[in-house]
Amino acid sequence: MRDEDRSATPEAVRRIAVLRPNHRIGNTLLLTPLMQELSAHYPQAQIDLVIAGGVAKAVFARYPQVQTQLAFPAKSYQHPGKVLQLLWQLRRRCYDLAIDPTIRSRAGRFLLGWVRARRRLGYAWGVPAKDRVLTDAVSPASAPAHHAEIPVYLLRSGLLSEASPTAARAAAGVPMDLRLSETERREGVAELAAVLGDTRLGSAPTVGLFAHATGAKCLSTEWWRQLVAALRAHAPSVRLVEFMPEDARSRLEGLVPATFTPQLRMLGAKLASTSLLVIADGGVMHLADAAGAKVLALFTTTSPAQYGPRRSGSESLLTNDVSPDSVAKRISATLRPLGLEPNL
Repeated sequence: MRDEDRSATPEAVRRIAVLRPNHRIGNTLLLTPLMQELSAHYPQAQIDLVIAGGVAKAVFARYPQVQTQLAFPAKSYQHPGKVLQLLWQLRRRCYDLAIDPTIRSRAGRFLLGWVRARRRLGYAWGVPAKDRVLTDAVSPASAPAHHAEIPVYLLRSGLLSEASPTAARAAAGVPMDLRLSETERREGVAELAAVLGDTRLGSAPTVGLFAHATGAKCLSTEWWRQLVAALRAHAPSVRLVEFMPEDARSRLEGLVPATFTPQLRMLGAKLASTSLLVIADGGVMHLADAAGAKVLALFTTTSPAQYGPRRSGSESLLTNDVSPDSVAKRISATLRPLGLEPNL
């Protein structure tokens, strides 16, 4: 065995740095498949996740190998002193393996060159100045489209000596996972039942609505109001509940019961307690997917192939030319196996 091959064996890899300095909840959740793979292949290793913002602590609370203390401020340019302090703290550490897990992140590639590591894994950019820091380079040409699968493919193709088709299939099979405990799930059911005033949450299908997204991904309030009206016409037995975003403001203005949950893991548990969650692409959609919810994801500007929910039973829907009435009929038909007879 060559020296470079021995240096990536499970016995030789005890400290790993994953470099993803991004504060968005969705991008953090998209790393959970990679963390599962690293934990499985390097069970004795400590994994330092270099992130931004504070959501990683909650996301990886039940990943015992993952340390999340190395977090840049969410708006790093406003905190140069903290950034420099973290950079020097990172520089003092030595790693067996450092990973830049995305295809083209300038911050990730900078940190990959900054850390001290025996092996540096990342996607080749085709730019010598950016690629010379890599000890293990993977071509992005055959990488899967989905952003949850890209880091897993990188690991399997770069270090685990698997052919690209095999690595791609393996990446597709690793779910996003918040690793909710049974206690957390029971608490989520109880809290959602209390919102609906029903001690038996499973007595009728419950459809959750999250009527918010960032920028052009956000469907209008009027679109959501029309969806509520159409659902009441096509599926009158369904209970509707709105999940409010982080500003704690309802987008449906009292049309349906609403709930606000600031704790990320409890929000995931409540989302997973619904029969179906209808939501636009965004961080909370990824949270629901990682929590195990059945999701109907609505896409306008982004690609379902890159960001769609991956759990069995979930779907993605391009809404550019689809009316709220059509979406309501689709929801009604989806709920039929749960005992609801659609009124079409």
